Amino acid sequence: MATSQSSQSVTSVFSSFTASLKPAATVVGKSISQNLQYAKESSSLFGEKPDVTELPQEYRDLEQKVDRLKYMHESLLKVARNYTLRSYDWETPVQETVTDFFGQVTERAAGLATTAAKAAGVQNVPETLSRTRSIKDEQPRSLSHAFARAAGSSADLLGTEQPLGAALRKIAFAEEKIGEARLKQDADATLKVYQPLLISLNQSIGLAMKARAHVRAVRLHYDAARGHLKSARPERIEQARSEMEISEDEFVAAVDDAMGKMKVVVENPEPLKNIADLIAVQTQYFKTAYETLATLSPEIDELQVTNEALLRNTKA
Repeated sequence: MATSQSSQSVTSVFSSFTASLKPAATVVGKSISQNLQYAKESSSLFGEKPDVTELPQEYRDLEQKVDRLKYMHESLLKVARNYTLRSYDWETPVQETVTDFFGQVTERAAGLATTAAKAAGVQNVPETLSRTRSIKDEQPRSLSHAFARAAGSSADLLGTEQPLGAALRKIAFAEEKIGEARLKQDADATLKVYQPLLISLNQSIGLAMKARAHVRAVRLHYDAARGHLKSARPERIEQARSEMEISEDEFVAAVDDAMGKMKVVVENPEPLKNIADLIAVQTQYFKTAYETLATLSPEIDELQVTNEALLRNTKA
C-alpha cells in the first residue's frame, strides 16, 4: 500500500515538473526557430532570395519616421544635457579644483576624528573637529559669475574712489545679474526641454522600438512556420498548418501593436512645444544679458572719460 502511494506521489511530482517545463520549452523552441530562420535569411543574401513576409508599406513608412524622430531626440539631448551641468561655459582653474579636493579631504578627516572622539566618550568635542569649514552656499560656476567674483575682489582691493575701481564694481554687479539669468535659463531649459525630450525618448519612442523588435522576432517565427508547412511530411501537415496559423495571428497582432505605438510617436505634438520652449528660454536670457550690458556700457564709457581727464590733470 505504502509502495503504491509512494509511486503515485512520484508520478504526480514528475507530471507537475513536466507541465512546468512546457512554457519554457515553447519559448526555447520559438527562439531556436527564429535563430534558424535568421541564419537562413542571412546566408541567402548573395544567393537565392528567401521567402520573407513583407511588412505593410504603412508600417515601413512609420518605421522611417520614428527613426528620424529618434535621431532628432538623441541629437538635441546631447546638446541640451549641458543645461544640467554645473559649469559648461567656464573651466574651473586647477588651483580651485585642488583646493576643493583638499577641503573635502580635510572635512572628511575631521568628521572621522569627531566620530572617534565621541565613540571614546570624549565630551565637548572642539568645534574645529566637528566643523572645519563654515556652512556656505556653493559658488555658482559660470563664466559670468567668475567675472563677477574677479571684478568684485579687484574692486575691493583697488577701492571704488577711482574710476577703475568704480567700473569694476559696476561690472561685478552686471555680471552677477547675467550669471543669475543664466542659472535660471539652465533650470528652465532642463525642466521644459531636456527632461521632456528624455522622457519621450525613453517612454514612447522606447516602447515603439521594443514593439518593432518584437515584430522582427515574430516575423522570423512566422516565416519559419511557413517554411515548415511547405516541407512537412503528409502526416505532419495539419500540425504544421496549425502552428503556422497561430504564428500568423501573433504576427498580425504584433504588427498592429507596433503601428499603434509608432503612431503615438509620430503624432506627438510635444517635441515642437519643447523646441518653442527652448527658444523662449534662450530669448529671455539673452534679453536680460543685452539689457544689462546696454545699461552698463555708457556708464563704463563715462568712467573711462573721467579716468582719462584725471590722468591728464595728474601729468599737468
